[in-house]
Formats: sequence, structure tokens, C-alpha cells
Amino acid sequence: MISTPHTLFKLMILYFLDSVEFALSNAIISDYILGAGYTDYFNIQKSFSELEDESLIVSASTHKTTYYNITDDGRKTLACFHYEISKDIKNEIKDYLKEHFSEIIESLSVVSDYTRIRTNEYFVTCKITERDSVLASLGLTVPDEETARLACRNWAVHNNDIYSYLIKTLLK
Repeated sequence: MISTPHTLFKLMILYFLDSVEFALSNAIISDYILGAGYTDYFNIQKSFSELEDESLIVSASTHKTTYYNITDDGRKTLACFHYEISKDIKNEIKDYLKEHFSEIIESLSVVSDYTRIRTNEYFVTCKITERDSVLASLGLTVPDEETARLACRNWAVHNNDIYSYLIKTLLK
């Protein structure tokens, strides 16, 4: 039997990450665990932090989102303790991933981020990817962080229109 519920949350996160072939955001995994009523937000974040400290997962962060991948050690740990996760929970996770697959792929395929170059200068990167291919990549320099945030928010909302405009304009 599992020694603590906290151990189960950590195994669930590992199982989630092992079930896909791409990085998942903290928000996607947290949405499932919170929605299913397993624990609260703070316990989930503690689990992510401990898993990363133990080198069972690795993260990459943008200005608004943290993405996680399982490591080889994480896979080995899951292989040793997968039986601690009930079949019902495993099926719930698989069902959640199937049900939300399109949303997950879309959220991972349209990304934006910004970095500070120097005082009063930020570089915004916007991308649309499909599987391992970059369909569009756009970079622009803006004068301040607020404008960089605005560009990232607008990319999330208007990327289809911008991509269509670029294709129509560039391929005339």
C-alpha cells in the first residue's frame, strides 16, 4: 500500500508524463488532479518541486507556463512503483488525455515567450508547431515588458489570423 497520499500524487504526475511523448504543462496535470478532487493546488506544486529536486522530472519555463518531461530515472521509478496507482486512476488519466488531446496539442503547438535584451528592449518569439515541424516562427523587438506580454497574449488569441495573413501575403 502507498505510504502517503503525497506519494500517490507524485506517481500520478510521473504516470501522466510517461503517457505522452511531449512535455506537459503544470496547468494540464494540475487541472486533472484538482478536477478529480485528489488534493489541493499546494500539494500538487509541492509534488512537482520534489520530483524535480529528485531529478525524476525536468522543467522548462516560459514567461507564463512551466512544462515538464519525465527523466529516465523518473521512468525507472514509475516502473518500480506503477502498481501503487490503481487501475481506476490509470484509466482516468488515460481518459482525461484522450478527452483533452486536441486542447493539449493546440496549447503546446501555439507558443510565445519573451526575453529581455537590454533596458527598454525585449525580444518576443511566437511559434506555431505541428508535431516536430515549425509551421511559423515570428520574432520581434518591443520597447518594454508590458508590450512583450501583450504581444504574447495576442499571439495566443490571433495566431490563426496572423498565420493566414502571412501565408496569403507571402505566397501570392
